[in-house]
Amino acid sequence: MKVEVKKLPKSEVELTITVPYDVYKKWEAKALIEISKEIKVPGFRPGNIPENIIRENVREEAIKATTLDYVLPQTYAEAVKSNELNVIAQPKVDIKSDVKKEGDDFVYVATVAIMPEVKVGDYKKIKIQRKEAKVEKESIDKTVEMIMDRYAGWKDVERKAQKGDRAELNFEGFDEEGKPVPSTSSKNHPIIIGSQALVPGFEDSVLGMAKGETKEFDITFPKNYHAETMKGKTVKFKTTLNRLEEKIEQKLDDAMVEKITGTKQSVDEFIKLVEQDLKAEIEQRNREEHDNVAVNEIIKITKADLPDALIDQEVEGMLQEQKERVKNQGLEWEQYLSHIKKTEDDFKKDRRKDAEQRVIAKLGVQHIIKDANVHATDEEVNAKIEEIASRYPEDQRKKIIEHYKNDKEAFRYLKNNLSADKLIDMLSK
Repeated sequence: MKVEVKKLPKSEVELTITVPYDVYKKWEAKALIEISKEIKVPGFRPGNIPENIIRENVREEAIKATTLDYVLPQTYAEAVKSNELNVIAQPKVDIKSDVKKEGDDFVYVATVAIMPEVKVGDYKKIKIQRKEAKVEKESIDKTVEMIMDRYAGWKDVERKAQKGDRAELNFEGFDEEGKPVPSTSSKNHPIIIGSQALVPGFEDSVLGMAKGETKEFDITFPKNYHAETMKGKTVKFKTTLNRLEEKIEQKLDDAMVEKITGTKQSVDEFIKLVEQDLKAEIEQRNREEHDNVAVNEIIKITKADLPDALIDQEVEGMLQEQKERVKNQGLEWEQYLSHIKKTEDDFKKDRRKDAEQRVIAKLGVQHIIKDANVHATDEEVNAKIEEIASRYPEDQRKKIIEHYKNDKEAFRYLKNNLSADKLIDMLSK
């Protein structure tokens, strides 16, 4: 078999594969045996029908199609292996020369995307400063106050709503045509006025309302709102104040701490725990910001001629991620697309640039991990699995460990993440 390899733009290759006549006939003989098992011819047992009888009863196109079911996969796989090609998609096949008479070679062209060559600049120059996790006293005080609010007593009041009051509201949102907007209605919805738990501007509009009063007002959702369907959208809300309460003053003492934590401890010990929790949150946030900076620096120095197939795969992954988010918000996918006034194809086109960046980042990270030899060891992965399992109830830990050790993909995914963490640490100062 002869194979000619031609490199194409966007990390694709064109394989011109010539299958000699005798090799083609070998696969055709296998195809005829397979066909003889499937057809029924009077006087012959299935699987024992002579070739001439098969050809009399089966169209030539069907014989050729069955033959190609053998020829194409086998010869293509051999061509890929012999040329050490790291293919990442199914090939596009174009038959150039068919077998029409004795001695004819079978020739076809297979065009396929391969893993691109990745070039990364001097990654050793990347040094990302880590932020120190500092907890300000003001943050501690606000957090303690917020925790105490959960255990505060409340009493009904007959006056106009003020900041800090607890209110129960009925509200429903409508679009410009007066139609209800999904996920914008609630009954007896509790809020602390001024807590900014609802969309910006909503709680300010409740200020000054009296119990039993109904009010209408427009709210424009922020452009960076977490729900995609609501970004920048203006909604007219019809709101009724059902109940209004004010907080009963309380004191932070040992009795309050025991009420909050369920254990006997001093106020100082409680405040120390709050500080530790806040520090852990800040450390996590700093880590995420730090990692994003590092990845962006890697993107800047990584070059690769990306095949469309690789970008398509990433776009598809982003599509599935968004579908899961929409599902978690209680919306149907088609309903979501209707709200953002886009088709699924539009969504894919909009995400393509981000997908390219994500692919470049992955390729750059993988390249540096290999070049710098910062692979996580199996021992490190197993230790991480034990750590993950320890967060679960004791009766579930064995199942978690078995999941990672029996599922090769899950183990590999965790190992890649740990390797990436080691890389980020290497690029830090």
